[in-house]
Amino acid sequence: MQNQVAKDSASTPVGPPPLSFTQGPRITANYPTVTAAFYHHAETQPDVTAGRDLSAPQIREITYGELARRANQLSRKLTKLGVRPGDRVPLVVKRGIDMLVGIVAILSCGAQYVPLDGGVVPDSTLRFVLEQAGGKHVLCLNSTKHRFETLGVPCETLVIDEEREKDPEHAQILPYQDLAETHHGCYVIYTSGTTGTPKGVDVTHKNVTNLVCLSPGNLGISAGTRVGQVLNISFDMAAWEMLGCLCNGGTLVLRGSKWEPCIREIQVLICTPSILAKYDPREYSNIRVAATAGEPSSQRLADLWGAHAKYYNCCGPTETTIVNTMHLHQPGQTLTIGKPTPNNTVYVLDDEGNSLGVGEPGVMWAGGHGISRGYVSLPEKTAERYKLDPFANDGSMMYNTGDLGRWRQDGSIDILGRVDDQIKIKGFRVELDGVTSSINSCSAVSRATALLIDNEIHGFVAPKDCDLDTIQVHVRARQPYYAVPTKFHFLDALPLTSNGKVDKRALKDMVTEDTIDKKEPNVTVRETSSKESLSVDSQSTTADEKSQSSSSSFTEIDEKLDLDREIPGKTLDRPYRGFVHRIAIVYRRLFTIVGLFNIGAVVALIFAGFTRDWLGTLTAINLLVAVLARQDFVINAMYTITCNVPKSWPLSIRKRCAKIFHFGGVHSGAAVSAGAWLLASNISSEVCQLTECPNWGHQSIASKVISWLLTGLFTITIALAWPGFRKKHHDMFEKTHRFVGWTMLGLFWAQIVLAANDGKVSSMSLGEACVRTPGFWMLALATLSIASSWFFLRKVPVDAEVLSNHAVRLHFDYTVPVNGSFARLSMRPLLEWHSFATIPAPRPVGGRPKGFSLVVSNAGDWTKNAIQKPPTHIWVRGVPTCGVMRIATCFNRIVVIATGSGIGPLLGHIQEQSCATQLIWSTPKPEQTFGKELLDNIKEKIPNAVIHDTKVSGRPDLVKMGYNLAKSFEAEAVIIIANEKITKKVVYGLETRGVPAYGAIWDS
Repeated sequence: MQNQVAKDSASTPVGPPPLSFTQGPRITANYPTVTAAFYHHAETQPDVTAGRDLSAPQIREITYGELARRANQLSRKLTKLGVRPGDRVPLVVKRGIDMLVGIVAILSCGAQYVPLDGGVVPDSTLRFVLEQAGGKHVLCLNSTKHRFETLGVPCETLVIDEEREKDPEHAQILPYQDLAETHHGCYVIYTSGTTGTPKGVDVTHKNVTNLVCLSPGNLGISAGTRVGQVLNISFDMAAWEMLGCLCNGGTLVLRGSKWEPCIREIQVLICTPSILAKYDPREYSNIRVAATAGEPSSQRLADLWGAHAKYYNCCGPTETTIVNTMHLHQPGQTLTIGKPTPNNTVYVLDDEGNSLGVGEPGVMWAGGHGISRGYVSLPEKTAERYKLDPFANDGSMMYNTGDLGRWRQDGSIDILGRVDDQIKIKGFRVELDGVTSSINSCSAVSRATALLIDNEIHGFVAPKDCDLDTIQVHVRARQPYYAVPTKFHFLDALPLTSNGKVDKRALKDMVTEDTIDKKEPNVTVRETSSKESLSVDSQSTTADEKSQSSSSSFTEIDEKLDLDREIPGKTLDRPYRGFVHRIAIVYRRLFTIVGLFNIGAVVALIFAGFTRDWLGTLTAINLLVAVLARQDFVINAMYTITCNVPKSWPLSIRKRCAKIFHFGGVHSGAAVSAGAWLLASNISSEVCQLTECPNWGHQSIASKVISWLLTGLFTITIALAWPGFRKKHHDMFEKTHRFVGWTMLGLFWAQIVLAANDGKVSSMSLGEACVRTPGFWMLALATLSIASSWFFLRKVPVDAEVLSNHAVRLHFDYTVPVNGSFARLSMRPLLEWHSFATIPAPRPVGGRPKGFSLVVSNAGDWTKNAIQKPPTHIWVRGVPTCGVMRIATCFNRIVVIATGSGIGPLLGHIQEQSCATQLIWSTPKPEQTFGKELLDNIKEKIPNAVIHDTKVSGRPDLVKMGYNLAKSFEAEAVIIIANEKITKKVVYGLETRGVPAYGAIWDS
C-alpha cells in the first residue's frame, strides 16, 4: 500500500468527483500489438543494440535486427510444431538474451507467453501451469529443461539455446512472421500461487500497448535509451521493463548476479521502492527516470529521487496490466499514486457501488483499456472480481482492486489500505486463506490460520505439540518462499467467535499486546530456525528468528542473504592479531605519538641544557594541547575536515579519515605528558636547590608549594581517569574531573604569576614579566578554551514527547546541529552534565519548528526523572559537538548496528541519510519501549531494516549478522552504537575479518 496518507489529503465531501478525475486521457496507441512495435524498430533501426546481457560470463549483445531474425526462426519452428494463435506457451528460463528471443518468438506466432523463473518456481506451480496451458510445447533453456523430467506432465520442450546453435549464422533471412492481433493474449502472470489454485491473469496485447506505447507509461524510452532488466521475470513489472524497452527502441540491460554493473549503465530503472532505496541518485547520475510500484514508496525516497531524476510513483494490481495510475513526483509535494493513465479509469465506490466524492474513503475499482481478460480457466473467480462497468456503459469490464482509497482535491488518489486478506509481500501477491489451507493440509494440524502482523505472516496452529519442522517442510512444499510464515504460534485450541469461526482479532491481539509471552500459559511461540534466507531487499520486520524466510520476490534465491550464515575465521594469527586490533588502535597510536614528541623534547633539552623556563613552557604546551583536543570548535573543525573528503577517494584513505573519533588519544597523551613535565620540573628544582644548577634561577617557597600541589592533583586526575577505575566510578570521575580541573586552572595562573615574579629583574613590572612568559599566553588560550562552552550556557525550552515509561524524546528549537553530533544537558549545571546524540530537524516536522530532538532512555536516576517528570526547560552548554556517527559521510554504503537506546545516535543519520544505509537494531520490545511512531519512522526511512526483539529471540550474534549484512549490502563500513563490551566485540570481530568497523572509544 501507499505511504501514510498526509493529514491534508482528506477534505469535506463535495459529491461525486468530476469526470476528469476518474478518466485518463483518451489517446490511441501507436501500435496495436507488442510485436508490431518491436518489428517496426527491427526494420527502422536494425543495428541498434536491443539487449545487453551482463548475466553471461562474458557480456553478450544483440541488435534489433539479429533479435528479430532469431525470434523469427524460432517462431516459425513453433508454428511448424503446432503452436497456433491464442495458444499459451510456458517460458521456463533464466535472465538472458535467449529469454528475449523466446518472448518475441512466442508472441510472433500469435501465442501468449507464460514467464516462469526456472530457478525458483515450485514444482507444484510448474505442474499446474503446464496442465492449465493446454498445449504440449514449452520453451526453456539447457539450464532449466531438467525441471520437466519428474513432473509427470507430458510436454515437448524446445530448448532456445540449442536452437541457436542449430541456426546457421548466415541462414536465409525470411520475412518476419507476425501473427499477433490486438485481442490476442500477450502474457499470463500467476499472481501468487498460494491458494491451492494459482490464478493466472490473462493480459492482452491491447492491455500492454496501452501502457508501454503511450506516455507516461513509455517512460520517455527511445532509440538507444538504456533500460534495466533487474526484476524476476515472473513478476509483472518485469514485463514493463522488457516490453516497454523493446516496443520503444531502447536497449535492455540485463543484470547478472551483481546489481551494481547494471545500475551503473542504465538510464531508466523500473523496480520496487525497497530496491530503489538502496541507491542514492547523487551516486547514479546516469539514471534519468525511475518508476516504482509493487509496494509503498516513501516521501523521503520520492523527494530524493525527484530532485535528481524523473521519479514516478505508480500503483495497480496485475489485473490492470502492471499499473493504472502514475504520479510524476516533484520534491516537496505530498506523495500520492497519481491519476489514471491514458484510456484507463479509476472509481472510488461505496458498498452499494455508488461513486464517492473527494475525501470519502471507499473501494477502488479500475476500468478501461488496461483491464485484463480475467483469470485463466477460473470463471467463478473472474466473475467475483470483474464486473460490467456501469459508468462506461459500453460493455467493458471493471475490476475490484480490493484497495481502499480516496480522491484528493487535485484529482490524485490516496491509498488507505486493503479490504480483504489478499496481501502483498514485497510485490508478490499472497492470499492468506491459501496459506491457511496449506498449513491445515498438514496431517499433524487440527486447525490453523494465517495473519499478516507488522508486515510478517504469522501462522497460528493447534494442537500445541505440533512439530515445527514437519509443518515447515509441508508448507514450503506448497508455498513459494515469500508466502511461508516467519513465525508460528502453537496453541491448545484456536479462539472462536460466537458463530464458530476463528477469532482472528483475538489472535492478533495476543501478539500485538505481548500476551503470548506473559499472559497465555497455553501458548507456545516458535520461530523459523532453518537456514531460511533474509534478503537485503526484504521489508522492515522485527527479526524474531535467527534467519527469516520473508524475502524480496525480485531477488534470485542464490542472491538472498542468510544473516545466520557461517562467517570466515579471523585473518591474522592470535598474538599479532591482538596487537594490531586491540593494543595498537589509533587512539593508543596517537597517545604514543604525543609521547614520542615529548621524548624528542627531552633529548633536545639534554643537549641544549635544562632550564626551569623550558620545563614550564613544555608543561604549558602539553596542557594547551590537552585542553584544545577537548574544545567543541576544535573537535567540530577536525571532523569537518576529515569527514568531508570526497567519496570518490580510495576507501583506504576514507576509512582512515573515519578514525577521527580516536582523536581523544591526543588529549590523554598530552595531559599525561603535561603532568610528567611538571613532575620533572619539581624534581629538578629540588635537585638544583642542593647542587646549585647554573641558569636554573630562584624559585619561591609559594611557587614550589603550588607546583607540588599541582603535581598531586595531576596524579589524582590521571588515576581517576584510568579506564578500569573510571568505568566503575563514572560519576565520581565526572565531578572530580570538573572541580579538580577548575582548581588546577586557578593554581596554574598563580604559578605563572609567581614564576614571573621570581624571574623578573627589579626594573620590570610584574605585568610586563607575565606577558613576556610564553606560558602566560598558552594558559590564557587554554582558559578561554575551557570557558568557551560556558559562554553558551543557557536555559532553553524543551518539548517533551514521552515515548513510554522507558524513554522520552526531547525536542529543541534553539539550533539545528549537524548530523552525528551530541548535546549536553543538565538540571544542575555546576554538578552534572549528560551528553545525548542529536536528531537534526532541518525543516519543521509534525507542527514543531526546525531544530533537533534527542532520545533519553532509562539508564539511571537522572534519565529516569526526565522520563517520569518531563522538563519544560533545561540547561544546555556549548554547541552540539561531533561524535562517532559524523563519520558516516566518509562512505558510500554503510551498515549501522545499535543495541537498545543506541538507536538514538543513529536516528539523525537514518532520518537524513548521507549514503545508502542498512540497519540492525537489537533491543527488547522495541515498540513498547520506544513507541510505534519511532519504529514507523525507521521502517519508512530504511524499509529493509532488521529489528531484532531480544525479548522474544534472545541475544543475536551481532558479529555474524553484521558481517553477512555488510558483505551482502556491499557496505564500505559498519558503525556500531552499543555498550563497551558489545562495541569492542563487534568492532574486533569485524576488523579481524577485513570489514572496516567503528565504535565509540571507551579509554578516552
